[in-house]
Amino acid sequence: MWPVLYTVGNFNVYSFSFFMALSFVISTFIIFKLGRDDLMEEEYLDLYLYTSIMALAAGRITYIALNFDRFGLNILKYILVREAPGLSLLGGLIGAFIFFWWYVRKHRYNFWHIIDVFSLTTCVGLIFAKIGEQLGGAGFGKETTIFLGVKIAGLSGYRHPVELYEGVVLLILAVIMFILYDKTKRKKMPSGTVFTLFVLILALSAFLFEFLKISDLYLYGLSLRQYICIFIILFISLPLYRRILIIKSIRKEGKK
Repeated sequence: MWPVLYTVGNFNVYSFSFFMALSFVISTFIIFKLGRDDLMEEEYLDLYLYTSIMALAAGRITYIALNFDRFGLNILKYILVREAPGLSLLGGLIGAFIFFWWYVRKHRYNFWHIIDVFSLTTCVGLIFAKIGEQLGGAGFGKETTIFLGVKIAGLSGYRHPVELYEGVVLLILAVIMFILYDKTKRKKMPSGTVFTLFVLILALSAFLFEFLKISDLYLYGLSLRQYICIFIILFISLPLYRRILIIKSIRKEGKK
């Protein structure tokens, strides 16, 4: 845990805020680069800005709702992220997706292609966001005795650095997604493959890592977040399966 990254005079640079800003800058660059390749850099940047705002708002609201015992009715804690950092990954992504779907339909963009682009950007951005959450103390797991355990101020023992675990998964996933995106650009895979794989792996990893986290609400041994993950996995399985069939068909055509 390293909430203050460095201090300049009386000014503190907080880890969570720094890595969120870094995440936004890097993600914006990727969006611009991929948008320029499609001759739609302005359209992509506008959509990314609006979607990012919705993701942050939805992620923050969901995080507060799931950790209401830490916030209570203190409105200042809701707003002052540096005092009580934290975002809900699933809440932010769901909120962002709903807005994204509405905006893309309104402007009649190619939904599956653009959501592949934004999935790449989101995956890279989340890597830095997870680092910021871990250093800021917003994310920690159950007690552990393994060597990876970290000390959290105000809590006994050592805790699983779950946010860093998720960051490593996201890093590996980002590499795979860039490879797949290149194949979709060369028509070897259908659009939407990158997005559906991203959502599936993200939901599956979130479901598994939830066993290492502390939750106040359980039903039949699973937390609320895990039930949301199950719903997302079931929801995304059909479009992913359809793309697997298309990929098989493309490969058969290529062998003829």
